[in-house]
Amino acid sequence: MLASVKAYLGEDWKAYEALFKSSLASRVGILNKVNGYIVERSGKQLRPMLCLLTARLFSDTVDIPTVRCAVASEMIHTATLMHDDVADKSDMRRGFPTVSAMLSPTVAVLIGDYWLSRGVSSVLDTDDSEIFRYFTVCLADLAEGEMYQIEKAASLDTTREDYIYVIAHKTASLFQAATKSGARSAGADAARIEAVSEFAYHLGLAFQMRDDILDYSPALSIGKPTGQDIRERKITLPLIGAFENAGQEKRAAVIADIEAGRFDGILPFVVENGGIEYAQQALESETVLAVEALASFPDNPARELLISLARSLCLREA
Repeated sequence: MLASVKAYLGEDWKAYEALFKSSLASRVGILNKVNGYIVERSGKQLRPMLCLLTARLFSDTVDIPTVRCAVASEMIHTATLMHDDVADKSDMRRGFPTVSAMLSPTVAVLIGDYWLSRGVSSVLDTDDSEIFRYFTVCLADLAEGEMYQIEKAASLDTTREDYIYVIAHKTASLFQAATKSGARSAGADAARIEAVSEFAYHLGLAFQMRDDILDYSPALSIGKPTGQDIRERKITLPLIGAFENAGQEKRAAVIADIEAGRFDGILPFVVENGGIEYAQQALESETVLAVEALASFPDNPARELLISLARSLCLREA
């Protein structure tokens, strides 16, 4: 799926990759070395894809301001991952040591700050105050979402509403900034920008729900450890669903286990009480809403690829 998107974007994707790499250049040797390590191990790069695909809803090619928005979305995302690794004391990401583990938490924060500053600089270079507003709102959302998640990890009383608040701020908000900036830089009107924002909101929720389902799915071969969220005291949708199905008495027992650092029984509890099915149903509902948000757009390859990306999230093995 992702290869199809890159093939469709063609020269636009090459322009993104070139600007992305050149924007990270520094006279500091260790910074260049670590940046190279991060770039070589970058993930799906879904956010710049969404930015460029959204722009292609309105134009056959994209201009440099759109490419700058795509670069900003990936840099901000990567910065938040480095900061998250420090906050979560994570040693591994995508099967490789984190910057925090290899060097130090201090270095990871500083490099995360560097990526964040380069992302903001890329936004400023668009010379569009409304696009700048999209990303500043997103940056505030990211911080608020992270702090609220930390608060809820301490209290262990996360509700479904709390969970949606966290993932809307930590995941969906950057999806929205990426798509809205792509649409605006390509000349979309306010109504169309709002439509792609709705698409991105529901897609972002679905994307995070899928990731949280995978954390409770050790049978799937996806190259990431399972059970990490609950060890960090993060109560996500599969566990929330199991709590709703099991009742208060069993919920209290599981919370007591989490507080005591006993995690071996959590996965069986979630499976036995239908937590994965509960979360999958929510994921599929969000995906339907994302696709519906694009219903009024004319058929074109970019629209079909956006819809295909959304629908692929429903497939647990995808």
